[in-house]
Amino acid sequence: MSLRRTLIVLMAGLLLGSIVLTSCAPKLPPEPAWEKDARALLDQADDFYAKKQYGPALKTANDFALLYPKSRHQDRARFLMGEVHFAQRDYLQALSNYKDVLEKYPASLFITDAKYKLGLCYFELKEYDLAIANLQDRTRVTDPARLVRTAEVLAAAYAAKEAYLPAVKEFAYLAESAPIEKQKTGYRERVREMVAKNLTEGDLAALSEGVAYPADLALLRLASLMIEQKKYHDAVKLAKNFLAKFPTHPEKTRAEMLEVEATAQLSAPRYSLGALIPQTGPAAFYGDRVLRGIQLAVHSYNLRNADKRVEILVRDTEGSPDKAAAALSELAPQGIVAAIGPLLTREVEALAPIIQQLQVPVITPAASGAGLGELSPWIFRNALTNTSQARAAAQYAIGQKLKKMVIMYPDDPYGRDLARLFARNLGNKADVLATVPYPAETNDFGPYIRRVMEIDLRSRRIQIPEDDAERKKLFQEYAPSFDSLYLPGTADRVGLLIPQLAFYNITGMKLIGSNNWHTSDLLERAGRHAEGAVFTDGFMPEDTAPAVKEFVEAYRSAYQEDPDVLSAQAFDAAMMVLSLIQEQKDTPAAVREGIAALSAYPGISGTTAFNGTGEAQKNVFLITIDS
Repeated sequence: MSLRRTLIVLMAGLLLGSIVLTSCAPKLPPEPAWEKDARALLDQADDFYAKKQYGPALKTANDFALLYPKSRHQDRARFLMGEVHFAQRDYLQALSNYKDVLEKYPASLFITDAKYKLGLCYFELKEYDLAIANLQDRTRVTDPARLVRTAEVLAAAYAAKEAYLPAVKEFAYLAESAPIEKQKTGYRERVREMVAKNLTEGDLAALSEGVAYPADLALLRLASLMIEQKKYHDAVKLAKNFLAKFPTHPEKTRAEMLEVEATAQLSAPRYSLGALIPQTGPAAFYGDRVLRGIQLAVHSYNLRNADKRVEILVRDTEGSPDKAAAALSELAPQGIVAAIGPLLTREVEALAPIIQQLQVPVITPAASGAGLGELSPWIFRNALTNTSQARAAAQYAIGQKLKKMVIMYPDDPYGRDLARLFARNLGNKADVLATVPYPAETNDFGPYIRRVMEIDLRSRRIQIPEDDAERKKLFQEYAPSFDSLYLPGTADRVGLLIPQLAFYNITGMKLIGSNNWHTSDLLERAGRHAEGAVFTDGFMPEDTAPAVKEFVEAYRSAYQEDPDVLSAQAFDAAMMVLSLIQEQKDTPAAVREGIAALSAYPGISGTTAFNGTGEAQKNVFLITIDS
């Protein structure tokens, strides 16, 4: 909007007041004849500005100021100069112009706008205190867009000053008022992050006094903080306060868990369960998923067994074999009945030399290396393995009467192992035409797909021309002789590979994948090209079984995200131990015997049996991708 139009709007807003006050307001002296020429010149400057012709706009405004120093529109000229300099990012000069309006023309219609722009200039110049001083009073601002922009600048200024409580309040306003839903989501995430990481105990207490967002987040964080500080009575009070204020809140389960955890700490628990997980280091993400599954299992158990409460003793293994062994050596004398973890194969292997002496059962919910269940009678594995999923994929292929297959896999331990095991499980019941690796991080699968095509053509004794044009024509007319592809790999890579297969006319065949397909990345990248593909996994959150639905809903309520296979397998591992405690099998030896004897445990991640061994025999889910 040009300044001329802005002025018209401002004048219209004042019209009614002018009519009412006409009888008592002093009349302005008649306008000099030259004022018309002055206005015309200033209008010309305004037009240049509206067209983003900033050089001519500035020159014309300066000419006006020099030619007509006594004009009634000097404030408008100064403001226009400020707007030009602001658009050119010359914030110091813009600042000077806006100050002129405020200091020299206190009755100007541009006062509010000048003060707003002054605040923006100070922000750009990193003068955050002055930016806040000029922007925080919004009593006269009615434009929704300006209110949003003001809140954005104030939020950023407060955050830069590490004044996190007012920053959270501004971001919370934006989470409700931003015009685009995606922006609202982003602001809600900023609020959640600041509440979790930046607010002091005093800030949280002040914020939690309200009855609307984000008081809910502050109450949850404050309750959690009280548990960390071992102020359990305060934690119980805060959790109950949350449940009273927000009885239908999506994170109700989380509040209940905090209340139960704090209450449990007020009376010493009878049993302890170890958790050997990486909380730092490269595997920390997976450790977090495992711990959430364990916590949910213990929460569920403690709700029903107030007189046999269980506590979790967490130790950070950092993914290190030595630290995993040290953690178990530390926890065993503390009387844990069992430990869930560790996660990595090398960590589990490090326990074998000491576990016979410690005599504490451990259940790994993630390690996939071969033979872990055979290392010791005290070591168990409740996890999907490469062996089991490759076997299930091969059995599916055989059951579908697929006869000629191609295997394309990432050239890393995961891909190589699955490719080898899948081919071995096919035996002589299907032919493997080609086994083609590709770099694990590649985005361009063309060379590797063409390698498959060349192998296929040569297998049919079709000569591949040396001439580039003839070879291109042959590839364009190519029709595959094989009927299926096995594509173990990660969803983000396979999601790129599948559409490229279609580009090379490799379509209309069965695609079989592995558990790493099970994320939204696959469909986002492969789209319709993945329709009808089948992959293996150890857990299916889409399962409609009542126990699975209950687990998924509780997990979502507690953590605001969907569980994955690690969370499910950790939940099951913990529940196996907890169910044995409930049956009075509450010593390490009794737990070890009880786990080994399980023959049909109804787990969230499938029916599980150990049948006297350390390896869980589990169902492998075959999941079909459809629209």
